[in-house]
Amino acid sequence: MYITELELMKAKLQLERKWNESELLKMLIAEDENSKRKKEMIEGEKYYCCEHNVLQKNFSVRHFSETYRNAEGEEQERIKLLSNPNRSNHHIVCPFHHILVEQKVSYLVAKEPSILVREEKGKEITEYERYMTTVANEIFNGMLYEWLVGASNKGIEYVHIYYDKEGILQYCVVPAEELIVFYNSVNKKEIEQVIRYYQFVIVENGKEKTVKKVEWWTKQDVTYYIEKGDGSYEKEGQQKIGHWTVVKGKEEGIEREEHGWGKVPFVALRNNSKEMSDLKMIKGLVDAYDLICSEGTNSLLDLVELYWVIAGYGGETANAITKKLQVNRAVQISDASGKVETKQVHLPIEGRIEWMKLLRKDIFHFGMGVDTDSERLGNAPSGVSLKFQYAMFNLKINGIIPEIKKALKDFFWFLIEDNNRKKGTEYDVNKLDFKLNMNGITDDMETVNMITASKGIVSEKTLLAQHPFVQDVNSEMEAIKQEKERNEKYDADGENGQAGTVQNKRTRVSAENSTVKKGKRRIEKELQ
Repeated sequence: MYITELELMKAKLQLERKWNESELLKMLIAEDENSKRKKEMIEGEKYYCCEHNVLQKNFSVRHFSETYRNAEGEEQERIKLLSNPNRSNHHIVCPFHHILVEQKVSYLVAKEPSILVREEKGKEITEYERYMTTVANEIFNGMLYEWLVGASNKGIEYVHIYYDKEGILQYCVVPAEELIVFYNSVNKKEIEQVIRYYQFVIVENGKEKTVKKVEWWTKQDVTYYIEKGDGSYEKEGQQKIGHWTVVKGKEEGIEREEHGWGKVPFVALRNNSKEMSDLKMIKGLVDAYDLICSEGTNSLLDLVELYWVIAGYGGETANAITKKLQVNRAVQISDASGKVETKQVHLPIEGRIEWMKLLRKDIFHFGMGVDTDSERLGNAPSGVSLKFQYAMFNLKINGIIPEIKKALKDFFWFLIEDNNRKKGTEYDVNKLDFKLNMNGITDDMETVNMITASKGIVSEKTLLAQHPFVQDVNSEMEAIKQEKERNEKYDADGENGQAGTVQNKRTRVSAENSTVKKGKRRIEKELQ
């Protein structure tokens, strides 16, 4: 017998004699909010939005060591803070994480994925393909883009499938940091229950107040809770309601039947098998780059290009000396041995630039991205050279492609089940094949030549899916079919009219000859 993590929590509360749903929710949410994983998710989202840790650093404050004697007369050191309000405090954010995530997501899903239905006999397949073309639209592709961005930032992201007030199936991306997900204890793959919690603003006694709302989803129903003033949770409305409601009867006797999917209507997209975010590998490098860049900028802003060294001058202030130099271009020295000279400050820029180059190289290397500013990129435009430039990037991409395909199949299961129930179809999600249309730098001529050479060896549908001009394979096949039908109809019309072509030609020639004769007679008459 296997028990889930949720059952363990319940057992713990029962031992403490505090078992009830409110206490369970308080415990689960408190532990989840303070977990290391949720903090890393929030951090990944912040770095994607360019909210780096460097923004919290105060460059006008310096740490320095001070020696002092303790009560026993022993010398000791302590660290003190020295604040200098005249010091520049400029922050530079270098959004490497944002660039690497956008590069990856744009490469994978900027173009709509091709959804193919495996060939079988019967008209149903054509209708199935048309249905998939309608649901895999721009809204779906925008959701997929957002879904993959979230998974890259947090390690995992979820899509929620639900019915709106009109009973129409909808879907949206739900932030992973709002969810507590319980998986099957045997294989850790199937979602058993989901608890979603989020902030909600209510008006109480004429004032706005922020409270938590909680949704507890199972495979058959959902229960809603709201946080009370003492921090406990109470149920809203009915005890439990289904995932959707079927209304039967007329106004006199309406019956409402609650139904469930048999699955929790949340679909997970993992960034990799370990659910690790793209930020984790490069965060330390990005922080170091931000610090060096910000420190260098502040040093440059505070740089005094020239400063004066004056020896033997009577004890006036530095301000008085500066004014005399500005007005008179000279200063009188009372001591015969005195002298005036200028000094110039030099910043170690070359060493800083070299170190930043190394950091940048490591960021793209460990982040497994493509540095488009690299001098090597574009020198040799052949397909083999481009593949070499994308070698590390493709390793990262190949790790998430199976996760995307699995998530898409789980997602379309809900859409297809909804269509089967409402329209009586018998579409099977297992007949779908998904192909991601990569958006990288490629040699299109080389790809087209390979497609041409593969005709007769590979099916037309597979070749169309590889063609750089084709965005949607199902739509393209439908367009080819319609074009073929028009051409066949045109050829048929041509054959039917061929018999009358000679007669029509003779009639046209006779009419032309008659016109010429009339014109000739008119000219002769005018000449007479």
